[in-house]
Amino acid sequence: MDDDLPAFPLPPASGLAPAADFARRRAECPFGRVRLPSGDSAILLVRHADVAAAVSSPALSRNHLLAQAPRRSGEPNFLYDPDLLINQSAQAHATVHRIATRAMNHERVAAHRPVIHRIADALVDTMTDDGRPGGDLVAEYTDRLPLLTITRLLGIPAEDCDDIRRWSGAYTHSHPGTPQERARLVADFGAYVRDVVTAAPRAALLADLVHPPDSGVRLSTDELVSLTRLMLSAGVEAPATVLGRAMLRLLADDAADWRTFVRRGTDPLAMADELLRLVYAGNVAALRTATTDLVLPSGTVSRGGAVLLAWISALHDPAVYPRPEALLPGRRAPKFVGFGGGRHYCPGRRLGRAILAVGLDRLRARLPGLRLATDGPIPIAEREVGAVVTTLPVRW
Repeated sequence: MDDDLPAFPLPPASGLAPAADFARRRAECPFGRVRLPSGDSAILLVRHADVAAAVSSPALSRNHLLAQAPRRSGEPNFLYDPDLLINQSAQAHATVHRIATRAMNHERVAAHRPVIHRIADALVDTMTDDGRPGGDLVAEYTDRLPLLTITRLLGIPAEDCDDIRRWSGAYTHSHPGTPQERARLVADFGAYVRDVVTAAPRAALLADLVHPPDSGVRLSTDELVSLTRLMLSAGVEAPATVLGRAMLRLLADDAADWRTFVRRGTDPLAMADELLRLVYAGNVAALRTATTDLVLPSGTVSRGGAVLLAWISALHDPAVYPRPEALLPGRRAPKFVGFGGGRHYCPGRRLGRAILAVGLDRLRARLPGLRLATDGPIPIAEREVGAVVTTLPVRW
């Protein structure tokens, strides 16, 4: 019976460390079943080889609305939005994915880096102009930089950012309100985004989505609303979560890793990539459903069966990453599995990496003496996007 299975998420470790049971499972039980909060079950993939094969397999669907798909939990969740990209038909998904990927390709993101740079510097200016010796790095920087970047690139006024944060929190269920309050906020969010995408777009990223260059196909208004809403919610929360976790990792243990980053002048993109590996997601996993039988290195998933892709376990697999707990920017490593693969390869991955890299670089340049302002535990909350550092008191 599923009731007899181990519960997932696994009991978390302290701080940013992976759950202790991941290491045991990689060694002894790489294809074991677990019970989801909904009561449904899934195979938990913990080895890098299995996760890497799974993310690129067309046999695994991300569509949470499939009849045979298990439910992650019994609570309402934005992942079950029928307009969400992952829940659309293969043809509709391919069109949206292609246009979004092109709008955030290498050249486009390179053109956006000066914008990220200016926003980061402006945030540091605000933090330091009044002569304070320190503050909350999450509230004043790591949460703000992704939000201000994405909204700026979409042409959304800065004064609307507090509303965006509240609406997106309701959409992803990180908002603490009642179901009725969240439903009202989600409706307000949709109406606001619809106004944004139907106005004449002037911001670069939104213009590329509304009027994709070199494409004979355009997205419908509903598709644009769905994509833009996703970018303003999960597309903001994910890099904010990683940046907050990354700074906690760098400033822990008397800021030894931060001082090394400052002293050596490490390439910020190499540091961003290694921190993505170390702190990505936390104790969460992505749910997939097999549309046909699928053979993976550690076993076979039957048609209709579900798997959970444990990102942090795969990214700490010593078979692929020697000394997995060490921070080694520039290490030789395979393609980062956390961005997915195949037709589900994250279209915003380059923009997310740029936000992380520029965010780290500007803090290093402007606040090289950063250090934690407390010896006590740093509060971490488990949310849909992973374990979130909710406050990070620092001195500069």
